[in-house]
Amino acid sequence: MPIKVLLVDDHKVVRQGVRAYLQTLPDIEVIGEAASGVQAVASVESLPPDVVLMDLEMPGEMDGIAATRQIRKIRPQTQVIVVTSHHQDEYIFPAVRAGAISYLLKDVEPDELAAAIRKAARGEAVLDSRVASRIVQEMQGLRKDDVNPFTELSEREFDVLRLIAAGKSNTEIAETLVLGESTVKTHIGNILKKLHLDDRTQAAVYAWQQGIVRRK
Repeated sequence: MPIKVLLVDDHKVVRQGVRAYLQTLPDIEVIGEAASGVQAVASVESLPPDVVLMDLEMPGEMDGIAATRQIRKIRPQTQVIVVTSHHQDEYIFPAVRAGAISYLLKDVEPDELAAAIRKAARGEAVLDSRVASRIVQEMQGLRKDDVNPFTELSEREFDVLRLIAAGKSNTEIAETLVLGESTVKTHIGNILKKLHLDDRTQAAVYAWQQGIVRRK
């Protein structure tokens, strides 16, 4: 049976190019395309694919990282390969934590992309060399002088920090995340401690500076 692949990218020309190449391979079948994170999740539920090629920056409320997290939640057997032009920490670590098995850049050679798809179907990971270097550096602690929020903060702390940066009060954060206000205060305290910040204003500025929150 061929490996069933879903293409997710908001640029139609990119999807068409990848599809044209993959269709020449007898062991890989493109069974669908999606132009947004929401479409990607719906397609995984209805098709479903063995492997998803996932862009990270897409329109709407659900970007590629959020879509990857949801896909891995609803269908763990579907593997997600990130294919993006970004290799900064604010993309790499959240994508891996969301459940992506592989992380490739868009200058990947076609045969390398096909090989990554085959490996993902077997549960094997592939990382672009630039991405692998950052992950290894972080694991070896080569940047001890710098606090890396993408490895220090939990997923829930990230949610709280994004809402702080959006100007939300503790009450509004609690309502949005369905948490108690005391729990929100605990998360904020942990965020300030881990990032060596004094107050929520500094936290909001930090979130924007580090790319944790990006302008649409």
